[in-house]
Amino acid sequence: MPMLRQEYLPASAVPDTAHLLAQPGVLALVNFGDSCAAMAQPGVIPLGMPSLCDKPWEVIRYGDSIAERGTDEHCQWSLIEDVLCVATWIAPEDCSDIEAATEVAYGRLFRVIQAKGFPYPFRIWNFMPDINNGVGDREEYKKFCVGRQRAFDDYHVAPQEYPAASALGHHTKGAVIYLLAGRNSGVHHENPRQQPAYQYPREYGPTSPSFARATSLALRSREQVFISGTASIIGHNTQGVGDLEQQLTITLDNIKHLLMHVGQADSELSGVRVYLRRPQDLAVARAFFAARLPALVVNFIHADICRSQLLVEVEALASPRL
Repeated sequence: MPMLRQEYLPASAVPDTAHLLAQPGVLALVNFGDSCAAMAQPGVIPLGMPSLCDKPWEVIRYGDSIAERGTDEHCQWSLIEDVLCVATWIAPEDCSDIEAATEVAYGRLFRVIQAKGFPYPFRIWNFMPDINNGVGDREEYKKFCVGRQRAFDDYHVAPQEYPAASALGHHTKGAVIYLLAGRNSGVHHENPRQQPAYQYPREYGPTSPSFARATSLALRSREQVFISGTASIIGHNTQGVGDLEQQLTITLDNIKHLLMHVGQADSELSGVRVYLRRPQDLAVARAFFAARLPALVVNFIHADICRSQLLVEVEALASPRL
């Protein structure tokens, strides 16, 4: 039975999004480009950040049915069997108060997944403008974290229930939050090499980031591990400041250690997104991953990382080898 998959495609492979969305097993299409605004067609999720290696599309595949799609609560949703994908966008003018806008956006998402009978998010993505702008507690990312935490508190989500997540910055207007949710809860994991993000000390903001290092879930009886955005952090401290290769090495070591900790060391990685702060680092990053993973499963994305000292962040999907 097919598992959930995230596959990257060049622009030439997606001449018609409507045709692709109508195919069995296509849950959603994620677009890496300059737009971060909802499209008229539910199922297409523009993120506002470009691929640096001509892979502007990610296809999220699951099951073998044609997806149901719709719009509720200013959210677009797609559903196949026991997986629901929901996306909502924040208008550019509302991003001026990202704290309040994030709480409102998460409220919309939570109402939709609960109404649809999929109350358990197991993977969340957050993309916003100007993530490193602002000083001290007024940094945009820290304000976003406050808004997200308020939404979790509003819906009584305990820290041990926070799912895997990524939060990155782009260079366009507007913001988007999207998630995958199920009928049953996944298992949320921490990494012994890293302090749980929701327990970070006060220096990282008035509210700690609300996510787990990974969430595992058995989809169609095969357990998959959704690995959060992972960076060169040991404990709660940034490592390898100014050294891209050291940050890449520590980041991948963190992922390996996490998979060993959850008993999935032999898993196969796919849906690997390498977020690079500086486009000029593409050649070094590409060579680093070419020696470790098939090029087909890796995408390089231009994005700002939540800490200004971080040059790279990596996320992935770990699945059992067939």
